Amino acid sequence: METGGKVRILCADRAVTGDGSTVISPAAVAISESTGAILGVGSREQVCSRFHGEAVEFDGCTILPGLIDLHVHLSGWDHRPFGYAGGDFSHAYVTLRNARKAFRMGVTTIRSVADKNGLVASLVWADENGILDEPIPRIIPCGNGICMTGGHGSEFPEGGDIADGPWEVRRRVRKNLQDGAQWIKLLTSKREFIPEFTQEELDAAVDECHRRNRKIAVHSGVPVTIQMCIDAGVDTIEHGTYMSVEQAEEMKRKGIAWVPTAMVYSEHAKQAEEAHRKDAAVWVKARDAYRDNLRKLYDTGVLVGAGTDVSVDEFNVITYRELEYMVEYGLTPLEAIQAGTQNGAKILDLQDVTGTLAEGLEADLLVVSGNPAEQIGDLKNVKSVWKHGVNVYTACQ
Repeated sequence: METGGKVRILCADRAVTGDGSTVISPAAVAISESTGAILGVGSREQVCSRFHGEAVEFDGCTILPGLIDLHVHLSGWDHRPFGYAGGDFSHAYVTLRNARKAFRMGVTTIRSVADKNGLVASLVWADENGILDEPIPRIIPCGNGICMTGGHGSEFPEGGDIADGPWEVRRRVRKNLQDGAQWIKLLTSKREFIPEFTQEELDAAVDECHRRNRKIAVHSGVPVTIQMCIDAGVDTIEHGTYMSVEQAEEMKRKGIAWVPTAMVYSEHAKQAEEAHRKDAAVWVKARDAYRDNLRKLYDTGVLVGAGTDVSVDEFNVITYRELEYMVEYGLTPLEAIQAGTQNGAKILDLQDVTGTLAEGLEADLLVVSGNPAEQIGDLKNVKSVWKHGVNVYTACQ
C-alpha cells in the first residue's frame, strides 16, 4: 500500500476520465492533501488497495475532471453594472463574485476574454499572491478585446481597445500583455458577412503574440473572416458559426482550435422566437448552422473546446449547457465532456496540469449526481467541486 502524506479517496459509482472514451465503474480517485495532486485513478478495489486514506462516499454519482470554459467575460465590458456607486471599484467586486460562482457550475478553469483591461489580470495576481481569503477558479486573462473603429466591440459602453492599422494593433497587443493578459483576444466580424480587420492587421496581431510566446483568440463567425484568421495562423477561432468543412480540415492541419459557443446563439434564437423579435431570423439562422454542421465539423478532427460567452448580468458559467447543446447537435456525451475538459486543457497548454483524471495532474474534480456519460444533462447536478485537491464547493443537501 502506498503512503507518503495524508490521502483522501473519493469513491463513486463511476468516473469519466475526460479522454472521450474511458468510464470506470465503480471508481475511486486518490488525492494527496499535501500536494493537491491526483495519486491514482481506477476501480475502487485498485485504488483502495494502493492507498490508505479517508474515504469520501458519493453514492449514485460520477467523478469527472473540473470543467474548462474557454469563453467567459468575467468583468464583461458589454454588461457593466452601471448602477454601482463605486464605479471601477464595485466592478472589481462583481468580477470576484462571478469568478467564485463558477465553482457552483462545476467549472474549475476559465479563459476570460474581452474584459476590462487589467481587471481580471489583477484578480489573478491577487489569487497567486495569497491576498484572497477564498479560492477562485484558475483564470487565464485575455485583457480587453481589440477591435477596429466601428467594428464589433466598439459599440459597447466602454468600447474595446480600438486599433486601426498593423502597428496600432501591435501596440494594443503589447499594452494588454503589459497589463497582465496571458492570451490576446481580437474581434473581426459581427453578424454581417463582411471582414473588419484587414489581413495585414490580423497577420500583425498573430506575429506580435507568437513572437512574445503568447496565443491569440479571434471572434470570427463568417466564412470570409474565418479564412482570414486561418491564413493568419491564429490559435483559436471563437464562434465560427458558418465555418465550412474545408476550413475545419485546414484548421486541424494548422493546429487551430475551435470554440463554437453554440449555446449563446441557440439561447438567443429561442428567446427571439418566443418574443417575436425582429432579429429572430438572424439568431435562428445561426442556431441552425450549429445544429446542421457541428457533427460534420467535429468529424474533421479539428480540436473543439467549450465556451459559453457569458457576461456579468445574472452571471453563471453554465458550461454544462454548452455541452448539452453539443450533444443535441450530434456529439456523444463522452465527446462533449472531452471538449469541456481534456480539449480545453490542451488548447490552454495545461494538459500536463488539468483536464483529465490522471495520476500526477492537479486534483481539479467535479462530482455530479447521475451518469453524464449517458445523460449529459446530469452535469448540472453538481454535488462537490475540488480545485488543486481542496473541496471548494459542496451542494446543500
